[in-house]
Amino acid sequence: MSKIFFHVDVNSAFLSWSAIKHLRDGEDVDLRTIPAVVGGDEAQRHGVVLAKSGPAKKYGIKTGESLFAARTKYPGIKVVPPDFDFYVQKSKAMIAILQDYTPDVEQYSIDEAFLDMTGTEALFGPPLTAAHTIRRRVRRELGFTVNVGIAPNRLLAKMASDFEKPDKVHTLFPEEVPAKMWPLPVGDLFGVGPSAARRLNAWGVYTIGELAAMDRDTAVRLFGTRGDTLWNYANGREADPLTKQRARDNSYGNSVTMPRDLARPEDADATMLALCDSVGRRLRADGKTARVVTVQLVDNAFRRTSHQTTLPNPTNSTDRLYHVAIELMRQMWPQRPVRLVGVSAEKTGEDNFEQMDLFTDAARIDKQEKLDRAADALRRKFGGAAVTRATLLSPETRKPEALSAAKERDKKCPVEPVAASHGSFVLCMSMASPEGEAVSGPDR
Repeated sequence: MSKIFFHVDVNSAFLSWSAIKHLRDGEDVDLRTIPAVVGGDEAQRHGVVLAKSGPAKKYGIKTGESLFAARTKYPGIKVVPPDFDFYVQKSKAMIAILQDYTPDVEQYSIDEAFLDMTGTEALFGPPLTAAHTIRRRVRRELGFTVNVGIAPNRLLAKMASDFEKPDKVHTLFPEEVPAKMWPLPVGDLFGVGPSAARRLNAWGVYTIGELAAMDRDTAVRLFGTRGDTLWNYANGREADPLTKQRARDNSYGNSVTMPRDLARPEDADATMLALCDSVGRRLRADGKTARVVTVQLVDNAFRRTSHQTTLPNPTNSTDRLYHVAIELMRQMWPQRPVRLVGVSAEKTGEDNFEQMDLFTDAARIDKQEKLDRAADALRRKFGGAAVTRATLLSPETRKPEALSAAKERDKKCPVEPVAASHGSFVLCMSMASPEGEAVSGPDR
């Protein structure tokens, strides 16, 4: 039986998903229909284009360039910040749909997946029919579009999905390679980066077909064993398995570039708490625990360092992750000021009970778990901003008079600030119930 693979790729994923979120939140204009980009806050030193709309692409705006450069091409460009939690939700929803068509779904990145569709024709029809069914269902149920590539191996399926966009299905079978793939620039071949493309151009190789026609030994002399792989790719052969780009399912991480360089580790404690809160929340949402905690720092000379430790027992507690992370951070703090802080939790397993020993404060752990669950439940019900740790509030917002002033400004929505503390952790909540009744405590 001939193998059949699909490669499903979301069209301009971050921009599309941001557009869906903004429409859901009440905006009238679809970001996909105007010159728009997803990018960071330039004041926070994240001024890079992460994704662009079709109209923005027409002005020559490219992913990876600075927002300053994008504005020189189109001064009125709409810039929206990324929302990675929402992107993960959309990615999971797409994967759930794909799993209705085959159990062999291999997620390649947050917005891409390979499907082994071999032997499914009796269920879903010929490959083209099945691919269009998937494409239309994703658009109808999730509100964004995908390209689907069809081929006898993953390499050609991925190459096919990069053909004309958006919302298309393309095939790339061996007999189609000379007409569809070989005329493309050599830099379009999977695995050929800008540096490799320049080197090939210097040898007079400008298209994928010219690389395919190159003597195999010459390719190996140019790039070593990787040259053999690229030569096979150019000839449509999947010599080596494609390497996943995505963060592994068993790794949960978050990082942030600081608005100013930090000279001391104490200056990053609040940021680390926010990062550990995010990682812990995601672990708990997926019913996972982690055993390995890694902290990453980047100094103002862009030197990257990381330390990790293996916990005696797996955990998804924000409190536990935070205490381990700040200890690692203090051990590795560099001589130069730090501009980026990150934390990740890895080697995860199913959520389970933490094994106790004679020195474990069981009551404290139980209380912290209840606090985490209460905060998670409130966020699910009222939104991510409903519950905030008081440590993360600015000095002005922590003042009682500031809270009173905020309450006075919002008479239509009765607000009752509530705090529940445990050790150095304080959750500060300011919100109202859907019925307008002020929520009186975190356990409610």
